[in-house]
Amino acid sequence: MTDQILNILKFALLGLLYLFFGRVLWAVWSEVRTPKQRPAQAAPAQQRQDTAPTAQQKRPAQQRSAQKPRKGQKGRSGRVGRLVVLEPRARRGTTVAMSGEITLGRDPSCSFTIDDDSFISQLHFRIYDYEGQPMLEDLGSTNGTFHNGNKVVGSKLLHPGDRIQVGTTVIEAQ
Repeated sequence: MTDQILNILKFALLGLLYLFFGRVLWAVWSEVRTPKQRPAQAAPAQQRQDTAPTAQQKRPAQQRSAQKPRKGQKGRSGRVGRLVVLEPRARRGTTVAMSGEITLGRDPSCSFTIDDDSFISQLHFRIYDYEGQPMLEDLGSTNGTFHNGNKVVGSKLLHPGDRIQVGTTVIEAQ
C-alpha cells in the first residue's frame, strides 16, 4: 500500500474515533441534565406561578386556545385535596390526603415515608397550609425537590395538576 492510502485510512480512523467519543459525551450529557417541564402538563389557565408569567402565559389568547384541554380537577373548588404517586410503578396510585402538614423523606417519623430511594433525604420536603393554600417547601435536601420540572428554592404554591419530583418518585397534586 502506498503512503497516501495509509494516511487516508489513519485520518478516517481518527475521525470515527472522534465521532464515537462525541456520541458517548452526548449520551452522558442527556442523562445528567435536569428534567425539563413538559409543555402538555399544564393548561395556560391553570399554570399559575408565584413568580413572573411564563412565555406560554405571554402568548396571545388565540394561540393558547388551540392547545388540548386538561382533564377536570379533583378536589373542592380547584384546591388540592390529595397527593397521588405516579412513579415508580411499584408505588403508583398511593395517595396521601391533604390534612395538616405533610412531610416526605426516608425517616420513619415522616408522614409519607419512602425508604427505598437513595436520592431522597431523611427529611426531604414538607407541604403545609398557608392561608388556606398548600405550600411546598424543600427542607434542604441534597438532591433537591422539583415542582413542575423547576428546582424548588424556598416555598412554592401548590395547585391541582402540579407535579413534584424527588429522586425517582413523581407525585401529582389533585
